[in-house]
Amino acid sequence: MKINRVTVNKIYASGGSETPEVILELENNLKSFASVPAGISAGKYEAIKTAPENYSRQITDINQLLIGKDWTQETLDKELKAHTFGGNITLAVSAAFWRFSFRMPQASVRFPQLFLLAFEGGKHGNSNLTIQEFCLLEDSLTQARSDYLKLRQYLSDVTAEITVGAEGGFSPLSLDNIKALETIGINFPQKKIALDVADTFAGDQSLDYPQLISHYPLFSLEDPYNDEDWEKWSKLTADVGNNVLIIGDDLTSTNPERIKKAIELRALNAVVIKPNQIGTITDSLAAVKTAREGNLKIVVSHRGEETNDTWIVDFALAIGADYVKLGGFARGERIAKYNRLKELGMN
Repeated sequence: MKINRVTVNKIYASGGSETPEVILELENNLKSFASVPAGISAGKYEAIKTAPENYSRQITDINQLLIGKDWTQETLDKELKAHTFGGNITLAVSAAFWRFSFRMPQASVRFPQLFLLAFEGGKHGNSNLTIQEFCLLEDSLTQARSDYLKLRQYLSDVTAEITVGAEGGFSPLSLDNIKALETIGINFPQKKIALDVADTFAGDQSLDYPQLISHYPLFSLEDPYNDEDWEKWSKLTADVGNNVLIIGDDLTSTNPERIKKAIELRALNAVVIKPNQIGTITDSLAAVKTAREGNLKIVVSHRGEETNDTWIVDFALAIGADYVKLGGFARGERIAKYNRLKELGMN
């Protein structure tokens, strides 16, 4: 497929920051586009971003490289990675090209389970909640919506705040970690809980993971330690990994080499895939391939600062993700992604 022109717009992400939206003009007057999110709690191994004031300059350079030539996804991404463009710019170009060229076979779509964001804290909300995300494991959009509304009504009934955090989860100032877990237990005694600890929000040492697992129906723990504590990761996975998913996010950063190391050290049994951590679709697919070869479960995730673009949903279905994180049933940029799942046939 030939690219005739690449243009970029500065658009706003959900946190008010600017982020790139790229439009590809292809042969036969066809067009494709993609915008990319940003992470509020970004790991140090993520791709470096281009600042908004440099978007146009980098797109001018990209035009000189790409215009008038035939590209596949692999050759395009290889060319983009060979230069010093920011990961947000390369991914926007890469995802726009992928979006146009990929066609999902509807008959074979397998929908992932949802990590519905119930409560959020840390850098995303109320800092009394040092755990960043408290999610419910859901099998359907219908049930996820019902549970979200049920939780909102409960919080209203007990006069707790029903304001939401960065990703649409409730973030009442009156709750701490234990009260949040107990609130979930009261309302959803049969539900499994997925926690994103985000390395316990700047080093909170009060969390005893085996104790939490013994007291609450935990399905998964994401980023329980920082991204250099390999021995702690391996020990926790050895101790509880038969019953709980230990999920790497900042630890692995959608990087095939770090995922491979994590597999070799038996440091986890599941991995988050966020394409903007690595900068191209091809590298994201390589990360998925490495994870699958290591028998890891795949969790595709949105980011803290999101746009209304929904290509990440198509990507999750295309790779057969086991789980997907799209936030709470609030905030337009999150609802857009749930609506995309609905449009594709999820009940």
